[in-house]
Amino acid sequence: MTLLDRFRTQPQRHPDPAVRLAHLGEIPLTERELIAAIARDDDDARVRRAAVAKLMDPVALGAICRDDRDETVRGQAAEMLRDIALEAFEGIAEADSLEAVDALGDVRALSQIAKTGTREIVALRALSRIADVRLLGSIARHAASEAARRAALERVRGDNAEVIAVAMNSEFKDTALAAVDLVTDSAQLEQIAARARNKSAAKRARAILKDAEERAKAEPAVAPAAEAPAAIEHDRGVQLQPDLPANDDIRLEPDPTSTEAAALDDERSRAEEDASRRNDQREQEAAVERDRAQAAAEEETRRVSERRHVRLAELVTMAGAAVADPDLASARRQLGLTRREWKDLVTGITVDETLASKYAEAESAIAVREAEARDADARARREALARLQHLMGRVDGLVARPDLSLKAADRALRDVRTALGAVPPLPSKQDYDEIVRRLKAAQTVLTPKLQDLRETEEWQRWANVGIQEQLCMKMEALKSLEDPEAIAHQVRELQQQWRMAADVPRVQADALWRRFKVAHDEVWARCEAHFAAQAQERAENLARKTALCEKAESLAESTSWIQTAEEIKKLQAEWKTIGSVSRGREKAVWDRFRAACDRFFTRRHDDLARLKKLWAENFAKKEALCAKAEALAESSDWEPAAADIKRLQIEWKSIGPVKKSRSEAIWQRFRAACDKFFARYAQRHDIARAERVAAREAVCAELESLSAAEGGEAPPNLLEHIRVIRGRWQQELAARGVDPDRARALDERFAAAFASVIARWPAVIAGTDLDPDANRKRMEAIVRKIEDLATSLAGPSTGAADAAALSPANRLAAMLKEALAANTIGGKVEDDGKWRAAMEDVRQAQNAFSRVGQVPEEARRQLADRFQRAIRRISERAAGRASAAPMTAGPGRSGRPGGSGRPSGA
Repeated sequence: MTLLDRFRTQPQRHPDPAVRLAHLGEIPLTERELIAAIARDDDDARVRRAAVAKLMDPVALGAICRDDRDETVRGQAAEMLRDIALEAFEGIAEADSLEAVDALGDVRALSQIAKTGTREIVALRALSRIADVRLLGSIARHAASEAARRAALERVRGDNAEVIAVAMNSEFKDTALAAVDLVTDSAQLEQIAARARNKSAAKRARAILKDAEERAKAEPAVAPAAEAPAAIEHDRGVQLQPDLPANDDIRLEPDPTSTEAAALDDERSRAEEDASRRNDQREQEAAVERDRAQAAAEEETRRVSERRHVRLAELVTMAGAAVADPDLASARRQLGLTRREWKDLVTGITVDETLASKYAEAESAIAVREAEARDADARARREALARLQHLMGRVDGLVARPDLSLKAADRALRDVRTALGAVPPLPSKQDYDEIVRRLKAAQTVLTPKLQDLRETEEWQRWANVGIQEQLCMKMEALKSLEDPEAIAHQVRELQQQWRMAADVPRVQADALWRRFKVAHDEVWARCEAHFAAQAQERAENLARKTALCEKAESLAESTSWIQTAEEIKKLQAEWKTIGSVSRGREKAVWDRFRAACDRFFTRRHDDLARLKKLWAENFAKKEALCAKAEALAESSDWEPAAADIKRLQIEWKSIGPVKKSRSEAIWQRFRAACDKFFARYAQRHDIARAERVAAREAVCAELESLSAAEGGEAPPNLLEHIRVIRGRWQQELAARGVDPDRARALDERFAAAFASVIARWPAVIAGTDLDPDANRKRMEAIVRKIEDLATSLAGPSTGAADAAALSPANRLAAMLKEALAANTIGGKVEDDGKWRAAMEDVRQAQNAFSRVGQVPEEARRQLADRFQRAIRRISERAAGRASAAPMTAGPGRSGRPGGSGRPSGA
């Protein structure tokens, strides 16, 4: 609880005005009687003024405005009455506004209410209490309410100068036109037409002057026309006077004699003829008059049409001037006056199309400007709303802050009052009402807070008096110290504390400051020698740092990056050992040194960035080579892969360096890939052998899995599957390089698996090229055919067994004998053809033998041995024949003794 809270036990009777003022801030606005009592009876003018600022009772405010002894309180009451009359606060009733007007005695405040009042009745009530003609004229010119302007104009009707002022300076069209209608002097009308602020008023004055001129011109022509009917009637009267006896009321008495009767009859007939003639004459004169009147009317119509077209042209010009007027409101008023007159003039006549189109263009241009103005106005209203909402957000945030300062609160309250006094047009009435409500609510909250903050500041000033006295005593106590540094340090601390407690009542402020300053000056004088020595030291430090700057600047352009960097680091380390320099020079010398260092290290950084970019590019290239080498490391295409690896090694050497921290790793990666390939390259034969063995094992495994398949029925496409497996096996057999023992074991494994498949599904295999029995028979047939061929080639005298039993010498003799027997022209040709056919049969038999399918191994081996023996017999027979042929050839058939030739088909 603060000291003020303890004082508020009986706040209304408390002797301290600050306590009473704080209590007043807590009283709600609805307590009008209590607030009015405080405003009337409190002894302190500040309290009464604050109470008047919260009082919403017009009657009480009027009494205070008249009777209070303090001028500021009376002024505050007058302001409150004015604000209530102008509805500056939320919830003001019409009756309160009228009472506020009645209670006001300030004529200028009443004039302001009459001008700006939003309620018409309130503005008229304020106007009724004003008698000053000048104020009435100002109201007639500027009042927001039309009724107030009209009433004020009626009040100044007798003052010609004010009427002219209203006509020339009023911003409102209705008031300006009404004032122009009251002016009768042509000179004054000309002045209004030339200088009126409102364009409509100027136009009306010009129209009045023009009508007056036209009437003045028309008066001499009208007078003779008015006299002509009278003269005609006079002439008619003279002519009719002799015929008066012809009236039916006049009767003639006949003469008794016939002569007299006849004379009377003649006279009567002549009178009738004269009357008929006069009637005809009158009808002719009437027709002439009608024709003359019609011609005059037509002429008048023509003149009116011409005058109207002339005026329409002027209106088009005026419309163009309105379009060119930068003031849209003035342009709109001018065009409005022009539009009304245009509508009146075009009635009953045919308007020229050019004038009509120009006038339509002017109206379209004004319409476009009005649309743009509406958009701009809407945008301005939205911006105004945004500004006010931003203001309210800031004010609400300030109000909610517990650490609200007096300065911030005062500024916020001023902003709120300024905004409340001149609320700009907003997008809607709802927005206007909401903003006004929030502004008034913020004003209501900020006013007591500001008062509390002011009281708190006053208490703080009172507390600062004690703080400054203690600071003065501390400053005086420094006289006993001897260390200048300690004195200077404590002096600075005391000066800082003094700044924090500088706000004290004005009565004590000067005395305390003089006491503090006298002690400060006496103590500070003892430090001046120390500061002089310190200044000398700082000057020396400045010289040393300047020298370091020069060295750094000389090294800034060096390209010896490592050595120069070490030297600059040494300079930086030396800089740190040097103390402070002269005041005001620290930043300049430090900026100079840092600029030199930054220049070198920036250049080094740029060069390093360039090298890093180059290293990164080289690293990317080497990574690509590593990826290629790693892809080739597993290749089995040995020679092309070895050539590619060697080419990659050559390309590696052509690539520049990479970052040192990554160089060894990327090199080891590349080298490992190359070593891996060449290690595999050295073992390529073993690898190829292992691959071939693995391929044969895969074929055997596939065939074994086929034979081990579950189910009794044969799988679909079993025969095709077996043929594919067998084809793969034959391809693998064609690839040599497998160890004989391993090849034999795999052959046995394949044969066992194949036999298992055949044994499991013999019906599927029977009769096909995979049937072992059928294959054996085909193989036996091929063998018998070759054996028969060998027997037939051995000759009729020597069978196969005999040929085999002969010794080599005997076989050679037999062969020579056969060669000699066949050494004839016809026999030689036939014998060559037979041997060529035999060798072709052997080749075909070998191909057929190799294509025979699976046969049991024992039978295959026996048949293969027989087949090879038969082929050897044929080959030996062919070889013997070839060796015997040259011995029988004569010198004419062989170029030299012992010449040899290859037998056909060998």
